[in-house]
Amino acid sequence: MPLPPFVNDPHPLLPTIDRTYKAEEINAFGKDRGPAFYETCHLYAQSLWQIGFPAKCILLLNRALSSPMPGTEPLFQRLPLPYQAMAWLLIHRPADQFIGNPRRHWQHLATRMVEPNKELRAWRAWACWYLAKEILPEADFPADLEQLREEGVVEPTQGDIADHLQDLSPADDLAQWQAALAWADEQTGQGRRPPLQVRVRRIAEDELPVVQRLGREIWRQYYPGIISNEQIEYMLSVWYQPDAMAREMRSRGTWFALIEVAAHGPVGYLSFERYPEGVLFINKLYVQAAMHGHGVGAAALRWTQERAVELGCQSVQLRVNKRNVTAIRAYQRAGFRFAEDVCSDIGSGFVMDDYRMEKRL
Repeated sequence: MPLPPFVNDPHPLLPTIDRTYKAEEINAFGKDRGPAFYETCHLYAQSLWQIGFPAKCILLLNRALSSPMPGTEPLFQRLPLPYQAMAWLLIHRPADQFIGNPRRHWQHLATRMVEPNKELRAWRAWACWYLAKEILPEADFPADLEQLREEGVVEPTQGDIADHLQDLSPADDLAQWQAALAWADEQTGQGRRPPLQVRVRRIAEDELPVVQRLGREIWRQYYPGIISNEQIEYMLSVWYQPDAMAREMRSRGTWFALIEVAAHGPVGYLSFERYPEGVLFINKLYVQAAMHGHGVGAAALRWTQERAVELGCQSVQLRVNKRNVTAIRAYQRAGFRFAEDVCSDIGSGFVMDDYRMEKRL
């Protein structure tokens, strides 16, 4: 059968084809997931890529990853596990061709996997999800927050995925996945973000102007698109005046702290108070955008939880805007779980539409 007109140049990490591949050729393998199945998945994926179906190409590479072949399989020398092929496709996705939302696709695939080889295939899907998370802009390819909330799904860390690939893989998943991550970082110019030396320090009233300055900077950079500019300015004017914060310290025993990074100085701040029922409630926790991904927020949360234990609290709670997906994921990774929806009137026609999240200590 002649090839249809090509839309895309060949995918450089998939095998060359000389004809059109069809679904029937994959279906003919039945339950067989051996070398011939694995190779045919790659050939069919190339066919789909070249005729302009990148989303379907991803589905075929997923099917290749359903093969439990051992690392001794000679075919892997010619066709390694397709993590880098996935990364190449995500980076070179054509703007005019349907790719769906790979990040959400792999989230669903990982959490709804069925047998055979369920656990291995689920963690291979999480590995692909992580590639999508690192490569694709979150604004265009968001997570399925509703599933995260309703099903209690916690997105895994890079370390979680590495540990499971190491334990479950019969092949060289971990090495291939890490190589794909490094390659993608080089291609996109992102690079791995190293952890920084973080100090969290309780402050007195005389340093509250530093909190005010950081609050104005962080909110005006971070919150547009989550809440309106008018609400941003209103909340800054009400909650970030030094005299208002000082009254919180005096009347409610609120702690304020600066989050500092070596060679950078103050890069964020937090505040919390202890409720009589043994709850430490975090009112504020914000870090400059340039510090995201360096473990700064996680270090501040650990410090806060240590203070909660010292103060005899049984849990830590906070509120987070329902549209603040980045923060919600960070809190989930830190062990916080959804407790309830809370919508509060804060005056001047504005509301806070939040999730209350809690971590038991």
